[in-house]
Amino acid sequence: MRTIYGVVPALLFAGMAIAQGEGRSDPRQPKAKVPPVEYRSAFEGYRPYAEQELRDWRKSNDEVGAAGGHAGQRPGQGPGSEASKPQPGKPESSGGHGGHK
Repeated sequence: MRTIYGVVPALLFAGMAIAQGEGRSDPRQPKAKVPPVEYRSAFEGYRPYAEQELRDWRKSNDEVGAAGGHAGQRPGQGPGSEASKPQPGKPESSGGHGGHK
C-alpha cells in the first residue's frame, strides 16, 4: 500500500515531463523551426475622436429619472437625502454624530 504513494506521483511527474518535451525544438539550434511572426498594429481598430451630439439636459434628466435614478438610486435613498437627516424635535443622542460630546 505504501509503494502506491511513491509510484503514482512518480508516474504523474514522468508523464508531465514527457508531455512538455513533445513538439518543441531546442531554441539553441540554428536550424530550429519557429512559428511565423504575426504583426498586429496597436492602432488596429482605432476610431478617431468624434464630437457627440448635444442633448437637452431636461430630456436627459427625465430619462435618468424614469430609469430609477443615477446608478439605481432613487431620490430620498442616498446618503445625502432628506430622510437621512435628523428629524426636528428628536434628541441628537439617539444616533448619528451629534451624540458625541
